[in-house]
Amino acid sequence: MVSYLIPDFLRYIDGMRIAIGAQKLLARALVPTTLLLMALFPTRPLQAQSAAMEGMGTEFPELFPENAVIRAKTSAALAAWNPGTLRGLITVHYEYPEGYHQIDDSVYFTLKPKPAPGIIFSSPLKAKPAFKDGIAEYYGETSVLIEFQASRNAQHQTLSVNALSQICNNQGVCLLPNSELHHVYFDPAAPALKPNEETLAILDWSARGEGGAAALTNMAVPEGMPPGKVFLILLSALIGGILLNIMPCVLPILSIKALNLVNQAEQSKKAIFTHSLLYAAGIEVSLLALAAVVIALQTSGRLLGWGFQFQSPLFVLILIAIIWVFALSLFNVFVIEAPRKKSSVNTGGGFGRSFLTGMLAVLIAAPCTAPLLGAVLGFAFSQTAPMIIAIFALIGLGFGLPFLLVGIGLGGKFPRPGPWMNTFKEVMGFVLIGIAFYLLTTFVKLAPKAVGGALWWLFFLGFSAWLLGKARGPLVKRVFRFTGQILALIIAVGSGFLLIDLSDVRGTGPGAAEISRWPDEANTELLDRAASTIAFSQQELQSLTAVGKPVFLEFSADWCTTCKINQRVIRHREIRSLMTQKGIIHMKADLTAYDEELTRVLAGYGRASLPLYVLHRPDEEEPHIFPAFISVRKLTIAMQEIR
Repeated sequence: MVSYLIPDFLRYIDGMRIAIGAQKLLARALVPTTLLLMALFPTRPLQAQSAAMEGMGTEFPELFPENAVIRAKTSAALAAWNPGTLRGLITVHYEYPEGYHQIDDSVYFTLKPKPAPGIIFSSPLKAKPAFKDGIAEYYGETSVLIEFQASRNAQHQTLSVNALSQICNNQGVCLLPNSELHHVYFDPAAPALKPNEETLAILDWSARGEGGAAALTNMAVPEGMPPGKVFLILLSALIGGILLNIMPCVLPILSIKALNLVNQAEQSKKAIFTHSLLYAAGIEVSLLALAAVVIALQTSGRLLGWGFQFQSPLFVLILIAIIWVFALSLFNVFVIEAPRKKSSVNTGGGFGRSFLTGMLAVLIAAPCTAPLLGAVLGFAFSQTAPMIIAIFALIGLGFGLPFLLVGIGLGGKFPRPGPWMNTFKEVMGFVLIGIAFYLLTTFVKLAPKAVGGALWWLFFLGFSAWLLGKARGPLVKRVFRFTGQILALIIAVGSGFLLIDLSDVRGTGPGAAEISRWPDEANTELLDRAASTIAFSQQELQSLTAVGKPVFLEFSADWCTTCKINQRVIRHREIRSLMTQKGIIHMKADLTAYDEELTRVLAGYGRASLPLYVLHRPDEEEPHIFPAFISVRKLTIAMQEIR
């Protein structure tokens, strides 16, 4: 019936004397639109409107009757609340019309919560689907849960959740995606609400299908934590901070600090201790500032992890610039010297440099996760503000402790200063340039269109640093001292504004966007391919584990130094051969850029830092979580247990 409108409409266009080219263009647009309308309403014929049009004795067909709208009915409610752990669950119930069903999909069948102050949402949890030809589907009705963690200062408010759906009929024709916004009132002072049987069934299925989600969805966690466990966590934070000193990404800065101590060996012990103390103070200030940022962002409802700042292209570029200028200073491209009195030669100047070196050490240490810190940070990022501050402060204390001890008792045991120090300093300069190049590879992925401008800005930044050093020389005339410094500042800042454009950057990591899709006929073949690697997808992880397929899950990022080191182990011939033999699927989640969905999954395994390696083995409810540093032996032992 609708198709009859096309020739009439075209004749009407002829009557208006529209050009032939416009007719063809309009016809091309109308025909597919008409076919789309006919496909959307295959079983609903057009109905005549009962009331006659005013002044006419004929009935006019109604193109879009209200009863032609076919969609899933949704409703939302608070499903569970635990005042002791400050955790709750929101459930959205879906009812599907007869003859239609929902295909499980992480994009078109999910819940999207709106940010709420003092609330952190987790990933959606779905009920057990019906598997048909390897495809997960839902018929009749189902429910989807989303867990949230409230902060101690959370207020009563309305939580908003957007319920997405896309239903298909039994002939395989899918309607357009639909969404409906729901509001659920939440009062943290409300009494405990226990989950019903349907909710518990979803939690049980999600825990078995997603492994680490069990820890996140456990509503029976006791209110208080034993003091012994708290002490153990705090002690682990201190030891983990000490172990950060041996991580590869920190060694260049520590070498420079050690060189400074050697250079200060002829000073008094008091001066050496002051330098060490200020270095440790710089570390503490940086980590406490980082803790404050974490608390502020989590209060706003954003989920974070260790090293989250490296997911910002602006932060990465600023850090590259700092390291670049620092490296140039080691090559004596610029040396800032102020006129000094003779009496101040041996008083131990350069205290500010020691403090800034400590702050820089924290910035560079973020891509590394020392042993013990993985579990500690995973615990810290889910706790209250005082606990976050305490853990970060102890990590900083451990990080700066070795140099504090050096400043206390080893002031007279340094090697003699000499020409070797210049050579060592220049070698460290090359190392810092290497770190800048390494960070530049991360910046390329975060903001590929801004790389050209960033390189030119680094060039002008180097020139302005050289000019600043010349202007601050001890023998420079007062006029050039003033104009040279102003000109250097203008070049550094002005070139940045003119050359850097970060308006078009990656908003999410590829782990969430690049979801591999397999044709039904090739499922078996692809699942059994030799050590196949696919992008992370919760839907596929759940489907694979449901059919008993082993999955090796890897969380990594381009800025993660430990991840790069572990890649040699994962790519080892023995490991790849064992993956092929056991039919293990290698699933990789990339957190180079911020991805809220992947961060929630990471938190589900009790971690807030990278890397994370998880092995899902058939017939085992709990997944096997590896330490931050893996070896061929560790992976081999765990994988050989798969039958």
